[in-house]
Amino acid sequence: MKKITDISQIATCIDTYNLQSFLVHDLLSISELYTFEKEEHLIQSQTPSDYLYFLIKGTVRVYTYSSETQNIVINRSQPITLLGEASSLWDLLPQSNVKAETDCLCLGISLKKHRELLQHDVRLLQNICQILSYRLNSGVNLANSLTEPVETRLAKFILENNNNQKFTCQLTTCAAILNVSYRHLLRTMTSFKEENILKKQNSYYIIVNKAQLEKIAENLQN
Repeated sequence: MKKITDISQIATCIDTYNLQSFLVHDLLSISELYTFEKEEHLIQSQTPSDYLYFLIKGTVRVYTYSSETQNIVINRSQPITLLGEASSLWDLLPQSNVKAETDCLCLGISLKKHRELLQHDVRLLQNICQILSYRLNSGVNLANSLTEPVETRLAKFILENNNNQKFTCQLTTCAAILNVSYRHLLRTMTSFKEENILKKQNSYYIIVNKAQLEKIAENLQN
């Protein structure tokens, strides 16, 4: 975690990503800019966070552990979103970990200095309600999807996370997110390649038969 003190850079981030729209109070006067390296934790379970974060660049993984100490991924968050609003803002112990999947840039607000101010910002509270509602619905959908075949879950994930038909997500990360073993995921990827749905290209995969992938995602395969 590194702090960026350049005020002009902070102001640029606020303007570029329209972050002032999240709250009434002047954001520039209370915010700081931070960078996190890949695999670094932004928030750790059972450890109060000192900051409310706006994720500006990068992707984070929100996860916890089951009673068998298995890594259970709850969700992935990508820009632009808030982190820490469900527990840190209310001075509660977070029940989940937030780890950077890539290098991340975040705008942070010190909760030690500004917690009361944030708790009385009506626009911020409205935005938090909307974000929490979306995450609640996403969590329900994720729980329901765990009963689907791995092929279906993987097909959906590839369709949702490709860029111009390129799927670049690391398979270890993908396995954790889909809550399957790496070996099982690798077998499924190999099956997709053998069926000419995907093609391996250096460190990523190319979607060569999107129609068939969509068919599998809808669980309509024969």
